[in-house]
Amino acid sequence: MADVPVVVPKNTPLTTVYATTNAVDFSADLTEDHESEVPFLALMNRLRSEKATEKEYKFAVSRFMPRTSLVNGAVNATAVGVSATITVDEGGYFNAGDVVEVPDANDDATHTSQLYLTGVSTNILTARPYKPGTYGCSAIADDAVIRVLFSATEESSDGRYSHLTVPTVYTQYIQIFEDYFSVGNIQQASKQYTTPEAVRGREEKRKKHAVDQEYAMYLALGVEDTSTTGKPRRQMFGLKSQLTSNVFPYGDLLEKGELWKAMTQIHNPAYSGGNKRLVVASGDLLAQCNDFASDTLRTQTRESTWGPDITDFQFAGKVWSFVEAPALSAARPGWGFILQPMFLKKRTLIPTTYRMNVQSPKSNYNEHGFITAMAIEIRLEEAMGYLKP
Repeated sequence: MADVPVVVPKNTPLTTVYATTNAVDFSADLTEDHESEVPFLALMNRLRSEKATEKEYKFAVSRFMPRTSLVNGAVNATAVGVSATITVDEGGYFNAGDVVEVPDANDDATHTSQLYLTGVSTNILTARPYKPGTYGCSAIADDAVIRVLFSATEESSDGRYSHLTVPTVYTQYIQIFEDYFSVGNIQQASKQYTTPEAVRGREEKRKKHAVDQEYAMYLALGVEDTSTTGKPRRQMFGLKSQLTSNVFPYGDLLEKGELWKAMTQIHNPAYSGGNKRLVVASGDLLAQCNDFASDTLRTQTRESTWGPDITDFQFAGKVWSFVEAPALSAARPGWGFILQPMFLKKRTLIPTTYRMNVQSPKSNYNEHGFITAMAIEIRLEEAMGYLKP
C-alpha cells in the first residue's frame, strides 16, 4: 500500500517544509586547530641526527679539569722562602708543578699569593712562594678561592705526573610513540561531506603523534619500567630531566635583573657554546621579555628557516633567540628552555612510520597508525638551562 502523503496545513511555517526538501549546505572545508605546532621537534628534525642501534644507549661528555677549589682551613703567613701547607676541598684539580694564586689574599712587600706547588697528597698542597728569595706565602682565609694559573716545569726534570679527567657517561632511553585509529568498512565506503574519514583520521593522529614527541622532549622523566614482565616501558630523559646546572626560578613576573643574571650565568666563560642561545618559551614568558626592550636590551623579530618566527634579544654582546612553544604555553606557562643547538642531537631507532591495515584479516574495519622510537641527546648541559616561575 502506498504511503499516505503528508498534508501541510495552512499557516504551517515554511521551515517545516524546507527541512524535508532542502539539501544541507555543509562546507567541504575542514578547519583544524593548531595544537600540533611543534617548533622544537621541527628544529630537531633539521639538526644533526644519529641512528640508534639499541633501546638504551650511552654517550660520554669530556670536560676540562676545573681550575679552582676552596681552601679548607685558614693558612698562616710564612717567612721569606718558607713553604705553606694548604688543605683544599678538591686536591685532584692540582698537580705538582702548577703555579697557583689566591686572589683574595693580602699580599705585601714580603708576602705573595702566587705560589708554586711542590707536592700534592690527596687534598693537601705543599706550596712555596714563586720567588722564594724575596717572598713568603701570604696568609690565606678559610673558604678562599685558589686557582691554577699555569705550569712551570723545572729544567731537566723527569716531567710531571699524569693528570687526566675521566669522561662522564650518561644513559638515555629510546621512547616508543604509537598512535592508531580505525575506520569501519561501511564508514569508509560512505560519502563524507569533508575529506574521507581515513584521511581525516590520519592527519589527526599524525599531528597528535608529533605533539606527543614535543611534550616528551620537554618534560619526560627518564625511566625503564620493568613492572610488566618481559615488556619494559621506557621514557626518555627530556630537557627538564637533563638540564640541572642552570635552573632559574622567578616570582609571578620575570624581572629584567633576573633575565640578565640568567644570561650571565649561562655564558660563563668556563663553558663553551659561544654567545648565542635558542630559547623555546611559553607565550607569556615571551610577552614578558618583550616588555624589557630598552637601550641595553634590544629586541628584533625575524623569520626562521625552519618554521616559526624568532624574536632576538641582544644584551652585552649576547643574543638569545626566542621561539614560542605552544606545548609550554599549555603545560608550563612561564617556562623557557635555553638551548645551544650544537650540543643537541636526535637519536632515532625507528623513524616515524605510517603503518596501514594492522587489523586482523577478518576485521570489518581498517586500522592505521604511526610509530616512532626516538630520544633526544644533550651534551654539555651546563651551557644550557631553563627559566620557570
